[in-house]
Amino acid sequence: MDTKTLGERLRLIRKHFGISQQQLAKVTNLTQPAISRLENGEEVYASALLAVLGFYRGKVNFDRLFDPDLDTSDKSQLYCSSQELRQRFDHQLAVIAHDLEERLEQITGLRDQI
Repeated sequence: MDTKTLGERLRLIRKHFGISQQQLAKVTNLTQPAISRLENGEEVYASALLAVLGFYRGKVNFDRLFDPDLDTSDKSQLYCSSQELRQRFDHQLAVIAHDLEERLEQITGLRDQI
C-alpha cells in the first residue's frame, strides 16, 4: 500500500471519530502539520505514524486498514465491531489474570521458603 492511500484512510478514520487534526495532534504529541502530512501521503517520521496508529489501536481493524483491496466506500469495514472489542478485552483480561496467578504462585512459593 502506498502512503497516499494510507493517508486517505487515516483521514477517513479521523473524520469518522469527529476529531480535528489539531485534536489528534494534541493527543498524539504531534503537530497539526505532521498530521496533515501523514494524511496527504507525504513523508513523516515512522514515530508519527506509530503515534497515530497507537491512538486508534482497539478502535480500528488494522488487518483491514492495510488491506490493499479494501472498499473504502463501506467505511464500517475499517472499524472494530463491539463484539471484536469485547473479544479483545476478554483476551487481554485473561492474559492479565494468568500473569497475576503466576506471580501469586511465585510469591506464595517464596513465602513458604522463609
